[in-house]
Amino acid sequence: MPLFRCSICGENFPGILVGQNAPVGFYATCFIEAASPEEAEAVALERLRAEPTLDVPAGFRTEDARVLFEAIVEVNPHTERGPESGFSFFIMGS
Repeated sequence: MPLFRCSICGENFPGILVGQNAPVGFYATCFIEAASPEEAEAVALERLRAEPTLDVPAGFRTEDARVLFEAIVEVNPHTERGPESGFSFFIMGS
């Protein structure tokens, strides 16, 4: 099955995720085995929704939080993946 590298950017998430008062964004990269780029995107979204790091308490959720796929690229199936590296957070507007 093909392997896809998904480069993801999240925007306008509540700063409470990282102890900030301002909205935050994040970058993440994940590798997904899937039949197509569209399937890889769907699987990556499922993983993000299940990710405890992004679990926002109900009172802090924002309407304008969004996730963008900057790239979904098929890579060699033998690409060294390493452990999932997590998220790189940043304060929005900085």
